[in-house]
Order: sequence, then C-alpha cells, then structure tokens
Amino acid sequence: MLFRKRKEEKKINAPKSEIHEKSLKCRKYKSNYYSKNSIRNRESLRSKRQRKDEIGEYKLEVELSHLPQRFKLISSVLLNTKGGYVQIDHLLVSPYGLFVIEAYNLSGLIVGEENDLKWYQMITWRVKTFPNPVIENQARIEVLREQAGLDEDIPVFSYVTFNCRSNLKVFLSSVFYDIDLLASIMKLAQTQPVVLSDEEVLGVLEAIESINVKDQGIRNEYAARLRKMRMQERPKHGDIRCCLCQKAVNTRMARYCLNRPDKFAWKVYCEKHQKEMTKIVRRESIRSEEFT
Repeated sequence: MLFRKRKEEKKINAPKSEIHEKSLKCRKYKSNYYSKNSIRNRESLRSKRQRKDEIGEYKLEVELSHLPQRFKLISSVLLNTKGGYVQIDHLLVSPYGLFVIEAYNLSGLIVGEENDLKWYQMITWRVKTFPNPVIENQARIEVLREQAGLDEDIPVFSYVTFNCRSNLKVFLSSVFYDIDLLASIMKLAQTQPVVLSDEEVLGVLEAIESINVKDQGIRNEYAARLRKMRMQERPKHGDIRCCLCQKAVNTRMARYCLNRPDKFAWKVYCEKHQKEMTKIVRRESIRSEEFT
C-alpha cells in the first residue's frame, strides 16, 4: 500500500510535458483536431495529408519564383465567405491577367472530364473519388472577383496541376503536370495582350491583401475543419457510379474499366453497359479488319 501511494504522488508531482502545454494553448479551437488526446497521440499539429499538400505547394512556389518580376505571386490566399472559407493555393497577378493555380500532390491514375462532378484516383487495387478541381477553381474565381472588385475586362485563368508521381489521364488544356506550368504561363503571356499597367498590378495586389485572412488562429481552425470534413467524406459504397445510368459500381468493376482504356476510354460503366461497350468495340474491330 505504501509503495502504491508513493507512485501516485510521483505521478501527481510530475512536470507537465511540452505536448501538454501545446494542448492547453489550443483548447480554444472547437474541433477535435486540436484536442488534448489528439495532440498526445500525434505529437504534431499537422496531419500527413496536410504535410503532403504543403510539400506540393512549396515545390510549386519555388518553381513560380523563376517567373519575371512583372509577375507577382501570393500563396495561400484565404477568403471569408457566407458559406465558409475558401483557399487559393497560388495566385499570380500579372499585366496579362490573373492566374489562379490549384496544386494537387497525388499519386496513382487520375481520370476525369470537365463536366464530371467527381474524378477518380486509382492506386493499385483501390479506386477513390474526389471533387472536380476545375469546377472548384471556377467557384474560387467567382469569389475572388466579387471580394476584390475586379473588372470583367481583367481575365482570370484557371490552372490545376498534378505532380509527376501521378499518371494523368485528363485531357484538358487547364490541367497538366506541375513541371509544365512555367512553359504554359509564358506561352499564354506571349499571345495575351497587356491589360494592366505596373501601377494597376500593385493596386490589385493591395486589394487582394486587404481581403486575405492572415490570422493564424483562423487558419489553424480552417485546416482542422477541412481535415475533419475529409474524414467524414471518405469514399463509401455508392460514390463510384456508371457514367451512363448513374448506378452504383463497386471498386472491382471500376478497376476493370480503368485498366482497359481501349474498350472503355477511361470511363466507368456498370456490368450491363460493360457488355454493351464490349459488343460495340468488337463490331468496330471487325469492320476495320474488313476494310483493311
């Protein structure tokens, strides 16, 4: 009994660790991401997904720093709207217009079309879905135009980049690998007329800086809510659907379609439409053989 009491006294008088002090500071945040138990188990304020995104954004920021001085770069622009916060990874202000760039640091096969609500990511045997970044970027541009008070004459270009670890099968002019970003911007600048003078570029920069949320506490809270939302919106049964009848498709059928682009052209079909597409492909192959 005496031995147990001594142990309990030692536990009570033990000094508080640095992790415990961090958790006490972060109690003002409402989400569980900054809770005491979460920090003790994780020992850091950032998730693995956040660190991946930060690495991808940093690599792109270093690449964009090689542009001419007339191109002004603002990274991680956070805008406050009625529906919540909206973040822009990179924003370029130039005499030729504005460039809104969204950077993705994903691996595996990336498949999607411009009007699809969701795109597909296939990593070995798994098939995941994520929101269409082209549509999301257009929503960010609309919010930026409203809050910064940009004229309609000022063009705003939307770019979505992926790293080279991914196998990109999205055939759009605004979606490409991050290593091709500088070349595409400089090519567009050669064909685009000058819209803003140097003074007007600085004025647009000041307007954007005035609406940019710089409070670190709000940014941490936004990151926590974003992570919580991602955890809640994990891929479930019914997320992958046939492109024709919108019937729910399991991962095995989706993987079967994506692994056979000659038959299905990087699209996902249910079992019924898979059989129809294979018949169509066979007929076309027979006709081509007859003509040859």
